[in-house]
Amino acid sequence: MILRINIGAFVLSPELGSLVESIKGDRLFLRSTMSVHEGGSKGAIEYLGTNSTPDLLIIETTAQDDALFEELGALADVCAPGTRVIIVGTENDVNLFKTLIDQGISQYFVGVPNEEELKAAISDAFVDKQQSEKCKVIAVAGIRGGVGSSVIAHNVATEIADLTKDDVIVVDLDINYGTGALNFNIQPQNTIVDALAQAGSLDEVLLNRFLEKCTENVSLLASPGSLSTGMEISALNLEPLINMVRQMASYVVLDLPHVWNSWVQDVLVDADETILVGTPDLYNLRDGKNIIEFLSPHRGVDAPVRVVLNRQGQIKKGEIKDKEFREVFALTPSKSIPYDPDTFSVAMSNGEPINTKSKAGMAITELAEIVSGKSKQEATKGIGKAKEKGGFLNSLFKKK
Repeated sequence: MILRINIGAFVLSPELGSLVESIKGDRLFLRSTMSVHEGGSKGAIEYLGTNSTPDLLIIETTAQDDALFEELGALADVCAPGTRVIIVGTENDVNLFKTLIDQGISQYFVGVPNEEELKAAISDAFVDKQQSEKCKVIAVAGIRGGVGSSVIAHNVATEIADLTKDDVIVVDLDINYGTGALNFNIQPQNTIVDALAQAGSLDEVLLNRFLEKCTENVSLLASPGSLSTGMEISALNLEPLINMVRQMASYVVLDLPHVWNSWVQDVLVDADETILVGTPDLYNLRDGKNIIEFLSPHRGVDAPVRVVLNRQGQIKKGEIKDKEFREVFALTPSKSIPYDPDTFSVAMSNGEPINTKSKAGMAITELAEIVSGKSKQEATKGIGKAKEKGGFLNSLFKKK
């Protein structure tokens, strides 16, 4: 999860200022902006009188009792509706805490919190826990072209749907050469090009028209596989599409083309799970190292890149072993998929998933369990859509 918000902190103590500065580099705030100002609540009121309101305010105050509510009332007069507010105060009173939460304050801390507490409070203010659990985005990319990343992506999606019985949407982002429609044996009436063209007005009803039903629980937003669409993907048209798809399924699998540009980098950094598929040779070792060294600092230790080595055993001499990948990548490959041309050829010819009883199929099933976080024994239905959370100014602090 990565937040895209503007945070303004108005502090009285150097401890709180240092704390806010320290979390700027966290993956959670990779797409956010933070500013730290002195003056506490009075400083915030003065600042907001002439500046736009951040999405989140972190306010430090020493006021208590009626004086605290007077400060908050004055703050409400200069805030935009819907602003989230975290208060760092001095009054240790359970009733005060309950009152503030009931009246729209996102969190109240007695004294400066620690880093994990502040991060959790910010996350809770913007992401409903059930909604965040509802959808997991899985990005799949090849370390090099032709390594089978699309086949892996499509079969992982099918296996996740079989495991969880939840809805899975596959988005084929390779406009020119995508193979999603071929692998699922469909002839799409609409493609991702149609969806991207409507990015500014996209809603669930419209997007449903562009999705192709592949199985009971798997849908595909197909690519046209054409060189003459005249459409290019950018962060501007892709972000609203992904945000909409996230609302429509428990899992979204993004099948990425083998290109290296800003929107691909953003997807690989932002996804809940990022899978790099390669083959066990020297070229993939070198290029994989470069990609992992780029992604790892941005994704952080809580969201490591997963590496899958495909077609293991194809090269009779000179194949690079898992140990060497582990040493160079500084991580252990999540799964190795054995070279099984017959199984994949049958699946490709019939436009169907590979046989899960084959060695390659069993490896893909295990990969699906890893990235979905579900095993065959514990897989359950996904959580339904959550209600949108309220925010500051929803009750006591409404504009009059």
